[in-house]
Amino acid sequence: MEIKSKSWKESYTQIERLVLPADTNVFNALYGGRLMEWIDNVASIVAFKHCRQGTVTGSIDSLFFLAPIHLGFIVNMKGRVNYTTKTTMEIEVDVSAQDALSGKERFTTKAYLTYVAVDVDGRPSPVPGLILDDDDSKDRFKSGEERSLRRLELLKSVKKEAQIFDDMH
Repeated sequence: MEIKSKSWKESYTQIERLVLPADTNVFNALYGGRLMEWIDNVASIVAFKHCRQGTVTGSIDSLFFLAPIHLGFIVNMKGRVNYTTKTTMEIEVDVSAQDALSGKERFTTKAYLTYVAVDVDGRPSPVPGLILDDDDSKDRFKSGEERSLRRLELLKSVKKEAQIFDDMH
C-alpha cells in the first residue's frame, strides 16, 4: 500500500496556554521543563495528524530558550512538519509569549523534535512524505535533511556509548 504525501498545512498545530502559578519557578517565570512538556505535546499532535498512527518522541535535538516567559503571560506554540524520512518526522515548534495585560509579544523559544511512527508492536512504520509546494517548504525540508544527518551521526555515537555501558554492567 502506497502512502500518499501530505502538505505540512494538514498537520499544522497552534496551541495557547496561560502561565499559572503552578507553572512557575521562584522568579515567577515558566519552568523550562513545563515548556518542554508543552512543546512535546504540540509536536505529538502534529505527528499524529501527519501520519495518523502511533508515534513516539525520538529526540529533542535542539531547544533554544531565548527569553523568559512570566506568570500571567499567554504562550503561543506553533508546530509543523519540516522533514520526513521513511519512518520519522522532524517537527519544528516555535514559541512566542504575550504579556496578557499589555499585549506585547516576543519570540521566546525554538525546538526541533524527531518523532518516529510505530506500528502496534512498537516497530518503526512508514510515514507520509511531504508535499513541497513552495520555496519555504523546500528550504525547511533541506535544512531538516541536514539536521537529520547530524542527528544520525550523534545517534551512532550515543548507541556506541550505551553499548559500552551495557557491556560493563
